[in-house]
Amino acid sequence: MLMSKKRKILLWKSEVRLPIFSLTNALRCSYEFRLGILIAAILMQLYATTATSQEETIEGMARVIDADVLVIGQQRVILYGVDAPERSQTCVLEGKSWGCYDASKRMFEFLAGRASVNCRLIGEADPFGRRYGICTSGDEDINAEFVRSGMALAFTEQAADYENVQLEAIIAGVGLWQPGVQFEEPWIWRLRNASGGFR
Repeated sequence: MLMSKKRKILLWKSEVRLPIFSLTNALRCSYEFRLGILIAAILMQLYATTATSQEETIEGMARVIDADVLVIGQQRVILYGVDAPERSQTCVLEGKSWGCYDASKRMFEFLAGRASVNCRLIGEADPFGRRYGICTSGDEDINAEFVRSGMALAFTEQAADYENVQLEAIIAGVGLWQPGVQFEEPWIWRLRNASGGFR
């Protein structure tokens, strides 16, 4: 059967399926591409966070070298969320000069010197290579017990972890919180007396 030329052209046109490019399709492709990039970025960030969030710890017999700094091996560790009187700092007890730094250091030596100490290191090293850490000895949180003794303060500019423990010390009236004691917070004292405010 012969087919007219006009009909052949119409059939040929109906059989050809050319890809249709429209603004909607372009936007859909662009959205899917961007979504894929976003998912890949999130997965990479999760992987990086998991890798870096693995706790870095150091353990061994500790040597106290300052009122809130100890050494395990070659690593110096500053107690995280805690601050204690500075070496040159004095306090007043019942109207007389009181060596609160020495008293704080002795308490820290007692807490850290009874057994092996484990410190969970937090953040990067400071300009002097020291790390911040939450330290334990046995089942005892040294940071918390130090604040509870009243011989160290909760350093709330760094962490709020020990505010409630400090409240216990205040209520008990121990250490720096005992009646008749006058002291300046170490972080305020450093601003006036320590170069760069470093411990």
